[in-house]
Amino acid sequence: DLEYLDVYETNPDYLNIFIIVLENRNLHSPEYLEVALPQFCKAMCKLPVSALARLAKLWSVYGLSHIRRMLETFQQLITFTVVSNEYDSENLVNDDQTVVAATQCLKVAFYANILGGEMNMELNEDEEEDPESDELTLHELLGEERLYKKGPRVDPLEKELGVRPVDSIKPLIPFEEFVNESLNEVVEMDK
Repeated sequence: DLEYLDVYETNPDYLNIFIIVLENRNLHSPEYLEVALPQFCKAMCKLPVSALARLAKLWSVYGLSHIRRMLETFQQLITFTVVSNEYDSENLVNDDQTVVAATQCLKVAFYANILGGEMNMELNEDEEEDPESDELTLHELLGEERLYKKGPRVDPLEKELGVRPVDSIKPLIPFEEFVNESLNEVVEMDK
């Protein structure tokens, strides 16, 4: 429903469903891992970036144990899905909607983890970009500005939250715990 109806835009309280569902301490059980949790993650990924940012901010104040439980739940879903399937050059893990959705949900928990920890926002101020001139560059005139953009791609959630992983001095949970080894073994970076 989220894809076709702008449910969140018409009723921001819709976000409460996601908050309440993630309070369930049994999401890691097999009954949820096979059907309900993958569908939940897919629905959560349909939320607009502003809603995901709001979730990250809310979860960041819930504390370490709550974020750890979410981390473990999403990691377990990713691992369960990767181990339960065979991936090859025809069937890529990159195309598995459950893995992609769970990874995107894990990213929201990752930013909640950063927001809940200690941050140094002064780094953001030091790296302000120079204001661009009003003159068009040769690449813009030729319509090639997208090919020659400066810097790395900025994650929309990172931009919405106004925080970057590099701003984190001490996250609630070490970043290494957000790495999923099962997924790393089968992911295809060049596809």
